[in-house]
Amino acid sequence: MRKINTLLTICAAASMLHAQPRINPDDYKIDAADVQRAEKLIAAPVPDDVVMPTRHPDAQWYPGAALGLFMHWGIHSVDGIQPSWNMIKHYRYGGKRYHSPKRYYRLARKFKPTILPDSFLTAAHDAGFTYAVLTTRHHDGYALWPSKYGIGVRHDLPGRDLVREYVDACRAAGLKVGLYFSPRDWHYPEAMAPCEFNVRTRSKVPAITDSVANRAKYVRFVGYVMRQLEELLTHYGKIDLLWLDGMEWRGITENNTEKIYSWIRTMQPGIVINDRWANLVDPDNPDGTSVRIGDLTTPFECGEPTYIPSPWWEVQDLWTYGGGWGYDRKEKFRPMAWFFNRLAQARSLGGNFLVNVGPRPDGDMPREFYAKMDSLSQWMKYGRESIFGTGITPGPELCNVKLTSRGSDTLYAHVMPKGSNQVNLITARKPASVTVLRTGQKLSFIYRDGHLYFAVPKEQRLPMDEVVRILF
Repeated sequence: MRKINTLLTICAAASMLHAQPRINPDDYKIDAADVQRAEKLIAAPVPDDVVMPTRHPDAQWYPGAALGLFMHWGIHSVDGIQPSWNMIKHYRYGGKRYHSPKRYYRLARKFKPTILPDSFLTAAHDAGFTYAVLTTRHHDGYALWPSKYGIGVRHDLPGRDLVREYVDACRAAGLKVGLYFSPRDWHYPEAMAPCEFNVRTRSKVPAITDSVANRAKYVRFVGYVMRQLEELLTHYGKIDLLWLDGMEWRGITENNTEKIYSWIRTMQPGIVINDRWANLVDPDNPDGTSVRIGDLTTPFECGEPTYIPSPWWEVQDLWTYGGGWGYDRKEKFRPMAWFFNRLAQARSLGGNFLVNVGPRPDGDMPREFYAKMDSLSQWMKYGRESIFGTGITPGPELCNVKLTSRGSDTLYAHVMPKGSNQVNLITARKPASVTVLRTGQKLSFIYRDGHLYFAVPKEQRLPMDEVVRILF
C-alpha cells in the first residue's frame, strides 16, 4: 500500500510541474454558449433518424472507392517518430526513440514545410487512388489549420493553413477529401495525467474525487472539440470523409455517438463518417472499447481482412516501416506484392484499402513513393477492372488465390509474385476463356469434376499482381 501511495504522490507532484509544455489556458477558452451547446447535445435523447451507412446520394462513392491514401503528418514528422505515441515512455512501439512531451512539442519549432502536396496527390490519383485522408490533428492536439483553439500552425506557422493546401490539392487532383481528426487531445489541460505518459504508471492515475466537477470539465472539453470540428467542416467546402479516432475523458463512459454524428451532418449532409468517435483503437487495443457505430467500420488495422464486418468498411495498414504511422526516415517501403495482397483481399470481401505513407517534414513524399505510383499506374492500365466496380467474392474456400468478380460471368484470379503459379478454382461452370489481362495471353486450362486448373508461368510474370480473367 505504501508503494502505491508513494506512486500516487509522485504523480500528483509531477502534475504540479505538468508534463506537457506551453499550455496556455486561454488557447482552450470557449464561450459560455459553446459550453451550453455541448451540454444540450449531451442531454438530448438519442436521435432515431441517424442511418448508417448513410443513404445520402453524395456519400455513395465510398463502397466502391477501393483505394485510399492515408497520411499521418505533423510535428512528429521532423524526427520520423510515431505521432503522439512516442511521448509514452517505455512504449513498445517507441523503443529507443522516446520523446518526452517537452521534447516532442519542441519539434514544432523545426516543422517548416515548404512543399505543396499537389504533385504527390496527382501521382496518387493517376495510380488509381480515389480518396485521401490527412491527419488534421492527432492525439497530440497539434492542429494543421489555424484553429482559434488549442495549439498548432497558428502559433508556429503564421499565415499558413496546411489543411487548406491539402484540400485544394485533393480537389485539383480529382481525389475525394478525407480529414482525420482525433477528438482526444493529450495537450488539453487535465486531459492526460502526467502518470499516463509512462507505460509503467499509466494505470495508476489518482481517483476522481469530484464527479460533478469532472463532468463539467468533460462538457467543456466536448464544447472545445465541437468548436474545432466546426472549423474543419465549415471552412473548406464539401468534405467527403471524416475519419475520427476516439473521444475520451477519464471517468466518463457515455459515448453520444449518434448525437455527434447527427450534429456533424447538419454541416456536411453528404459526409461519410467512420466508427471511431467512441470506439478507441490503438496498437495495444486493436479491437477498440465500444460498439462500432459509423457509416464504415475499421476492424482490420494492420492486419489482413478475414470476414465482411459491415456493408461499408476498410482496412488500414502501413506501407513503410520505420516511422510507424508517421514519416519513415529510412524511407523503406514494403514490396508491391504486399500491397496487392492487401488490396485484393479487401476488394474480394467488398472493402476498401487505406494505405498509409507519412510525408517528409518538408511536405513532400519519399522518393520511393513516386516509383510506387509509377508502377501502380502501369498496373492499373490492365488491372483496374479487377478492382473497381467488382462484387464481393469470398475466395479461400473456392480458390488458392484471391478472387474478385464482375457480374455473374467474370472472375478475376489475383496471382501474387511469391505465390503458386498453379491455380485451382472450384466452380460449377466450365469457363469459355482464361486470359492474362496484362498480355492478353489465352491460357490453357483443365476443367474436371467442378475444378478448374490453370498455370501462369513464373518466368512470364512481373513482381506485381498478375490478374487472370476467367470468363464464363
